[in-house]
Amino acid sequence: YNMVSCIIKKRLREFKKLGEKGKVVFNFRPFLELELSATVLTELLFCIAAANSSAKSAIFFQKRIENVKVLDRGFLENVLKQCGVRFYRRKARYMERAAKNWRKVKEILLLSSMEAREKLVKVKGIGMKEASHFLRNVGREDVAIIDRHVLRFMRRKNLIDETPKSMSRKRYLELENILRDYAKRKGLSLAELDLRIWFEETGTVLK
Repeated sequence: YNMVSCIIKKRLREFKKLGEKGKVVFNFRPFLELELSATVLTELLFCIAAANSSAKSAIFFQKRIENVKVLDRGFLENVLKQCGVRFYRRKARYMERAAKNWRKVKEILLLSSMEAREKLVKVKGIGMKEASHFLRNVGREDVAIIDRHVLRFMRRKNLIDETPKSMSRKRYLELENILRDYAKRKGLSLAELDLRIWFEETGTVLK
């Protein structure tokens, strides 16, 4: 438990450094024998790749693009497919668009977390979960990434009566507030709570 706590704290520091410095090296050991040099842009592409796919596949994808300068759709589609990322054609389109609008995304990151998220969800391919994931991974600790692992945790802890079949913006914010209250009672930020839930659900600490 102490080792996992140290890894989680280290990962949160890495997220903070990425947001402040614009780049960071993630070390996923002992859960994954991989180091990854990330930029804020490749982190956004990772979050798009991870949606409705496995985190490991998205990490392998991000590793493959860490030194690539030109991110055109054909290249992205091919790498996504090779890494086993689901919906690779659609995601390649979203990623190409995000890269072309990168100046706008950088301006959005100057806003508060809640304001930034509202702007990010207007970018094609980025929903509430993806926007929250991206913001958390660049050092914001006040947003929740509500995925199937978190929903399963919330159901098990009786924080919700049932798992929602669909996720509107209103419902997302309601669930986030429930998690925020729970995190406060535990003395944790939403970012740290998420990583702890992930470890409890998957046995790993990734991102």
